[in-house]
Amino acid sequence: MRASYLSIAVAALGIMLVGMVGLSFGEDQLVIKRKDGTVQRVPLPFAPDEIESFQVEPSRRPAARPGEEPRPTTQPRPAPRIGEGERPPAPAEVTPRVPRPGVTRPPIEREEPKPTGPRAVEKPAPREARPPAERRPPAEPGITPGLGEFNVNVYKLPDNIRAIPEYSALRPVKIISGDRVDLQGAKGVTEPAGIPENTDGLGLRIMGTFKVTGEGIFRWRVNSKDGARLHVDDKTVTENDGVHEPSSKVGFIHLAEGVHTVMLDSFNSKDGPVLQLFVTPPVGQEEIFSINKGLAGWLEPAKPYDVLWGQVYFMPKGDYPKGPDFSKISPIGRTIAQELSLSAGAEFPGVPGRKDMLGVRYEGFFNVKGAGIFAFRLRTDDFAKLTIGNHAIAEVTGGLKSSPDGKIGWAFLQEGSYPMTVEYFHAKGDPTLQLFVTQPERQEEVFSPGVPLEGYASDTEQLHAIPAFVYFLKPNTRKMPNYNSLTPSGMFFTKAIDYPSDRGSREFPGVPKRDEWLGIRFYVKFSLTDQEQGEYKFRIVTDDAARLIVGKKLVVSAEGFGTVQEKTGTVTMAAGSHEMFLDYMQGTGPSGIQLYITPPGGDEKIFSFQ
Repeated sequence: MRASYLSIAVAALGIMLVGMVGLSFGEDQLVIKRKDGTVQRVPLPFAPDEIESFQVEPSRRPAARPGEEPRPTTQPRPAPRIGEGERPPAPAEVTPRVPRPGVTRPPIEREEPKPTGPRAVEKPAPREARPPAERRPPAEPGITPGLGEFNVNVYKLPDNIRAIPEYSALRPVKIISGDRVDLQGAKGVTEPAGIPENTDGLGLRIMGTFKVTGEGIFRWRVNSKDGARLHVDDKTVTENDGVHEPSSKVGFIHLAEGVHTVMLDSFNSKDGPVLQLFVTPPVGQEEIFSINKGLAGWLEPAKPYDVLWGQVYFMPKGDYPKGPDFSKISPIGRTIAQELSLSAGAEFPGVPGRKDMLGVRYEGFFNVKGAGIFAFRLRTDDFAKLTIGNHAIAEVTGGLKSSPDGKIGWAFLQEGSYPMTVEYFHAKGDPTLQLFVTQPERQEEVFSPGVPLEGYASDTEQLHAIPAFVYFLKPNTRKMPNYNSLTPSGMFFTKAIDYPSDRGSREFPGVPKRDEWLGIRFYVKFSLTDQEQGEYKFRIVTDDAARLIVGKKLVVSAEGFGTVQEKTGTVTMAAGSHEMFLDYMQGTGPSGIQLYITPPGGDEKIFSFQ
């Protein structure tokens, strides 16, 4: 029975102390372990060294009725008088229910047991229930207690301290506050103010909450003499424990917009302390962290589809000649880019202070007006790959050594919206990542997803234009292919078939950045009146090969390579509808194709719809 009395008394002591004080951060606590394995923590309203002795007095109260839950009390109740020769009822062996801190249960009405015997007396009037303990009102919405200020617990540690202790089990000798951490004992810099003059065996736990505007990857640096450990939210960002000379450790963490927590534990064994906390935002310079100022990252753009969203990866050491498999790695955070135009010597945007073993996977969308063949040039120092939809457009392996100008890929795009991905890996040195685009009949420019690409106008504007279907041929093709068995790589429109070999450019206006191993089929469908029917003469000037087919008749054939050829042929056409194909092939070197026509009784001219 004695054990039950002690258990009831200990629980009663816990309830009494909970009623006296509320739970608060940093207070000493009385830990009560019960036989059933549960643990109750009761905060002490005074320091442990003020306790001279501790004893538990068993409570005296009547037994509970069968099926009735007993109520713990903090004061013994006066027992009613009983008759001579009678013994008081024994207390039942029960385990009291201890209320959770901050939760007040309503008093339970119970009927006192009636004494028996000839001298029984009436039951005294029940005692009034004690009012519940006063609770602290909740904080106002949107207000975070302690926001923008460091709370610094100062500890006196043993002289032989060699590692950061568990400060949760220690009582601070004083508590101070401040805005930043910049302790340089030798220089007389002490922030926060109030650090004891004797800094031998100095322990500090620096805690606070701060606000982040925007989001991004932030670089933290802790410079310390002896041990230091930095936590941001629930993550250990840097750790540099032990006794050592002043040195820095760096860590990265992605922070979303909102309120975050920071905790910095440190100790100083002897001599002047050194403890500094620096931060570098996604775009900006490193500075001493000001908790009152907070942090600013990049803001989400007003038009999220006008930028590229990049998942950032810190790559394990190793070689990735074919690029990393990002699906097997967890990203450290994300960044955004309006364009990819990073040249050597610049910091990688959104990843402050990190250059080596860096990977980024960009994703986004872009729009196309009209239709045409677009040339994309990808340039990088290590590895990069461009994918549009499900099609790999350009890939660079070997970096600038193997491809100083990068790699070019072509895509035939019609009007609409397209998803795109750029995968990038950088091993070491200065990062380089550039993506350019050349639109039909335009100059090359830096690609930006927020600027729509423009091809040829709608069909209604091309009723008098000649469609040209483009074929990308395999290198060293020496024979005119049968274009009927090939799938075109794209198309463009032209007003006339007039591309002389001395025109000053080897490119065709609808095929940007492509001047070798190229095939073009010009397709014309036209009608002749009775007055226009008769014999027509055609003349081809080409470099390299070409052939003209009218209806199903081969009219002109020029199959040579490497020189300018001039061939002629005639065909008689009756009134009505006709089809004409002019197939052209360009290998290497100069390129050119011109088609002349001489109508019946007329003069020779360039074939056109003008």
